[in-house]
Amino acid sequence: MGNKSKLYGILSTILSENVYQRKNGRVASERTVTAYTEVLNMCFDQLETLGFKLQNPRNLNETHVKALCQFWHGEGRQASTMQEYLSKLRVFSGWVGKNGMVKSLPKYLPDVDKNELKVRKAATKSKSWSENGVDIVEKIRQADALDWRFGLMIRMMLAFGLRRKEVTHNRPWKADRGDKLVIYLGQAKGGRPRDIYIDNAEQRVVLDFVKEKINANEHLGWKTDKRGKKASFKYCIGRYNKSMEKIGITKLKDGVTGHGLRAQYAENAALVAHMIPPTLGGTGGQMPRDELNVTRSQISELLGHSGIRITSSYYGSFGRYVGQDEADRCKKNIDQSLLAVGAINLPAVDATRLQDCLQLVGEMAGIDVEMTPRQAHFLWSDHSQRFGHEWVAPRQGNAEAIEAAATSVVKRV
Repeated sequence: MGNKSKLYGILSTILSENVYQRKNGRVASERTVTAYTEVLNMCFDQLETLGFKLQNPRNLNETHVKALCQFWHGEGRQASTMQEYLSKLRVFSGWVGKNGMVKSLPKYLPDVDKNELKVRKAATKSKSWSENGVDIVEKIRQADALDWRFGLMIRMMLAFGLRRKEVTHNRPWKADRGDKLVIYLGQAKGGRPRDIYIDNAEQRVVLDFVKEKINANEHLGWKTDKRGKKASFKYCIGRYNKSMEKIGITKLKDGVTGHGLRAQYAENAALVAHMIPPTLGGTGGQMPRDELNVTRSQISELLGHSGIRITSSYYGSFGRYVGQDEADRCKKNIDQSLLAVGAINLPAVDATRLQDCLQLVGEMAGIDVEMTPRQAHFLWSDHSQRFGHEWVAPRQGNAEAIEAAATSVVKRV
């Protein structure tokens, strides 16, 4: 019997001897049994991936628990999720005679702000790079200069909302199915596959660019380590983390992490679907409630989730529905922004972008907003950089994107 089979055989025995019996003497529900089984199997799977060669789950120690916590945090797991995992590991440690071994989450993540580790169901502030003042276009340039593979990873994470594991395991040529990017079984969190539909031109531009740099059967992760040996997943994650630090992306310095690209993807996906997320100033009354929930559900699926509640952790909560917004909400918000930027000496519009700006001016006139080409250029440049480009071509129906950019500008001016 191999080491892995032996480990899971012992784990199965420990579970069968303990998981069915609750502290109050009652029999645990099947849901509880399934939850413990899935989480504990996941933890030992992750430890193996991280390079720990445990032969017996009874040998779990604090070094392993700390490594798991750091891995989860790096993956952008919510505080509530990490607390849940720790809770089950704490119970497990009691089963194997190690009561008190598993400490609190801040103990294992001492460099993380304790407020970040408090359980919150909804984001109250945007976690995206752009909304925290990070120039994504410049960060991509820095990433390219540091390591061309890392530059490709950032592009893919922003364009498709990929997690660290997903982006390092992704094989762009295989995953590209024309109208969607496929995340295969085993690549995603919890092993849950998903299809990420390509619903804007920028995604196709990024995917084609990445495929030009990568061989047909090659994944995005690093192929070899510093010693020239085949790179492990643990090595790729470590190099990814260090690369983020080298371009200045740390919670301490910029207030964001690499996972903030996934939050930005969620916000961008909402804008593409003509919905302004709460972190960008959107309200629950911007469209009929049923329509809002359908849009949230679609975005949740793109992110690899199945319910709409989870979306609030990415882009905030819409709160209780109190009716439709005023008909002139969009006009008021954009007008307020134009007043704020009125004192700014706006640059002239490049000739190659003038037609796009005139399109936006015409669209804004349709909702009684008087906007000059320079003002349109200023706001649309702000929106474009959310996608990692200096300029993206306007689509049909850009009011939500302009309104979100206007709201963001008002915050900064």
